[in-house]
Amino acid sequence: MKLNHPVLKINTQKAHSLLDRRYAERIPIRYRITYFGEEGARIVAGEGALMDLSQTGCKILGVAPSPLGSRLTLLLDLEDGHTPMRLTDVIVSWISKDSFAVKFPKLSPDERKRLQEVIWKHISVSLLDDRRTAFRII
Repeated sequence: MKLNHPVLKINTQKAHSLLDRRYAERIPIRYRITYFGEEGARIVAGEGALMDLSQTGCKILGVAPSPLGSRLTLLLDLEDGHTPMRLTDVIVSWISKDSFAVKFPKLSPDERKRLQEVIWKHISVSLLDDRRTAFRII
């Protein structure tokens, strides 16, 4: 007599629970970045590497100059033939030992368009393997 046991299925789909919290998915990218902030009465600055980018924020390889929730100014060298992009009032949203993330709460239409062009330029097929949208056009 043959027993009917349920078949165990292995889920090979990528886990996106952390990414799904973001409004726009980030693409892997690596550019030079300079950042400035205020810590009390003194101005702090640093340099790092832009690790990924979206229209709503980015991850930076470098030491966060200011605490979580503080505001920074970024100079992104996007290597797109233009001067570095200056973004003000970005908010530190996550801090790790050697990296941190920021949100872009306010972007002008020109800034948003320039970021979108850089994102389109760097989209790879591997990001679209799982048939998910890599980002939303806003």
